[in-house]
Amino acid sequence: MFSFKDLQAKELESPLRTRLSQCEEHHDPDMEGSYESIPLIGSENWKVDTGSLGMVGAALFIVGEMTGSGILGVPCALAHSGYSGFGMMLLCVVVASYTGLTLSRNWMHVRDQYPHCSNPYPSIGYTSYGRKGEIAVQVCATVTLIGGCCAYVLIAAQSLARFIYLEFHTDVIGYRTCVVIMGLVFLIVLIFGAGRESMLVAVCATLLSVLFTILIIVGIVQTGKTPDFQPYPVTAKSWFLSFGKFLFAFGGHSAFPNFQKEMKNPRNFPGSVLLAYLIKLVLYVPIGLVGVTFFGSALDANILNNIDNSLKILNVCILLLVAIQAIMSATILGNPVADMVEGIVGAPINSLLHWKRLTVRLCFVVLSVAICEAIPRFDLIMSLIGGTTINAAVFILPSIFHFKLAKKDKWWNLKITFDSLSILFGLGAGVVCTYASVAHIVDEYSS
Repeated sequence: MFSFKDLQAKELESPLRTRLSQCEEHHDPDMEGSYESIPLIGSENWKVDTGSLGMVGAALFIVGEMTGSGILGVPCALAHSGYSGFGMMLLCVVVASYTGLTLSRNWMHVRDQYPHCSNPYPSIGYTSYGRKGEIAVQVCATVTLIGGCCAYVLIAAQSLARFIYLEFHTDVIGYRTCVVIMGLVFLIVLIFGAGRESMLVAVCATLLSVLFTILIIVGIVQTGKTPDFQPYPVTAKSWFLSFGKFLFAFGGHSAFPNFQKEMKNPRNFPGSVLLAYLIKLVLYVPIGLVGVTFFGSALDANILNNIDNSLKILNVCILLLVAIQAIMSATILGNPVADMVEGIVGAPINSLLHWKRLTVRLCFVVLSVAICEAIPRFDLIMSLIGGTTINAAVFILPSIFHFKLAKKDKWWNLKITFDSLSILFGLGAGVVCTYASVAHIVDEYSS
């Protein structure tokens, strides 16, 4: 187990060292190494400032984070992986739920030992493996959250472009122009959709996801089954690409500690994780079944494109809801990255329009839009990010950190077994999904 002296070792120097050092006076050596022995949050001995989120509120943040892209992309992933795709999706849920609970325990251990530490996930990495652990988390989390933002900006841009075409029967405003327009909208929401307003963003994102899922299913049923229906000829490549999309759809762990940090009682976060994944399954399974049953091999990467254009009013409602939800979800993903960079450059926390804060968020949006222009397909980003950084942040890092932070009790062998299986699952999925994604992107751009 680690000690505070270990944290002060020269080779572990980093920005986190200062934040952890500030907590030395709160540290009790007798409690070191034991998650279960730590006093409850809010006890007189610790006086830890807690957030305002309840268990349901944290679950809404998790659902709003990645669910919108999953609703649009999971049906195609199921079609391209055959019936085994449902089993693969369930396996992803089980493993992701376990690592979500593990990550929650990791953060509680670090938080209770050093109550006033900020920047949760990097702090877990730093406490476990020093500077290397911190860098691993920062790279994975940053790439994951930026990739997620890009996917949502592309979804919003696609929705805007199709809305303009259906409403005005013209494509004079091209898809790439729509990317820039939605980037500007994203910037405005990212600047003002933080702090107390972020809870409203999470609730709206989740409610919109439920609403447009129902409307999409209605649109599919009204469109009717494809006349020349054929099941998709599943190949190893299509199966692994679908695997990457499932990893993306059930990812989001990079922001989990941030959500947990904002809870009134962070020990309830495991309940938030399980509730969120249950909601995701309730949304993904019906729309996936309907899409595969009605369209088969004709199912588009974005299921919205399969709804008949003659259903104009329904299409317009769905597209507007999807675009709004996508920007809200991008805001949920973008805030942790922006907050991290603002902490590095020293932007004031309570100054909404401080020039440092505005500059950081402007640069973040410009980078996201540039990536969108370079890779203008959200399904490619889903597969690539899902197989690389999301896979690492969800299935590998939480279990590796758990090796260091978990208490050696009678359950130790069982913990190590589950953690080892999670790491092996992540490594295998990462190799095959990354290879399939890169090969697919090369093929797409070559043709």
